[in-house]
Amino acid sequence: MSNRTKDITLDIVEAVRDVLRRHEVTFDEYRAGFQHLAKTQGAGEIPLLIDVFFNSTIVEIENEKRRGSHACIQGPYFVQNAPNVAETLAIRDQDAGHPKMVMRGKVTGLNGQPVAGAVIDVWHATPDGKYSGIHDNIPPQYYRGKITTAADGSYECRSILPVPYQIPNAGPTGELLETYMQWHSWRPAHIHYWIHADGMRDLISQAYFEGDQYIDDDCCNGGGSEFMVPEVYEGDVRVMEVNFTLDPRAEAGSEKAA
Repeated sequence: MSNRTKDITLDIVEAVRDVLRRHEVTFDEYRAGFQHLAKTQGAGEIPLLIDVFFNSTIVEIENEKRRGSHACIQGPYFVQNAPNVAETLAIRDQDAGHPKMVMRGKVTGLNGQPVAGAVIDVWHATPDGKYSGIHDNIPPQYYRGKITTAADGSYECRSILPVPYQIPNAGPTGELLETYMQWHSWRPAHIHYWIHADGMRDLISQAYFEGDQYIDDDCCNGGGSEFMVPEVYEGDVRVMEVNFTLDPRAEAGSEKAA
C-alpha cells in the first residue's frame, strides 16, 4: 500500500469519526446506518451510492488540471462498441413521433486548430428515460453511436430529445436520498460525450438543455457542466451545438477517465 493510499484512507476514517462525535451519534443510530450500508451492499448498489455523492467531486478535482473543456461525470450507462454513425443515431420505431434534435459542433485543440478524425462516443436516454443495452432489454444500438469529426473538426448527428429521468430509486440509495435526506432522485435531460483523439487527452462530458427543471437541482450534482445549451430551433428540431477543446495528452499527467 502506498503512503498516499494510507494517508487518504486515514483521513476519510478520521473525517467520519469527527462527524460521529460532532453529532453525538448514538449506538442505535450507528447500527441503523450500518444496516443500511449492509442493505446497500446486498442490493448491489454500492457503486451507485458512491457515484451519486462523490463522482462529481472527483471530476471537479480533475478539471483543475485541464486547460481545455471541462469534464463531467460519466455515469453508469456507457456501453462499449457502439455502432459508427454518419447522420442519425438509431431510433426505435415507437419513438419516431417524439421531438427531434441535432447535435453539432467542432472539436479543436488549445491552439484553436481543428482536430480531424476524433471519435465521439455519444449516448443519451430514450424519450421515456431509459438507456439502451441497460434497461428493459432495449437493444444496445439505439440512442448511442460513434461520430468521427471531419477535416475541419466538425461533427453533426441527429436523434430524439432525451428527457429528465430518475436514477434507480426503489432500493437503498433511493431510500437514502428521498426518505432520509428528503431530496429527490432526478437527473436533468442530458447528452453524454466521450471524445478520443490521437495525441489528445480523452474528454468525458455532458451537455444540458437550458430551462430544464432539474438543471440546478441534479441529484448527482452533475449539472455544473459548462455546456448549458440555449433553446434554439431549426424548424421543429432542437439544436444542441457544443464545441469541445481538447488538452494535449502530454499535459494530462494521468489518463484516468473522469
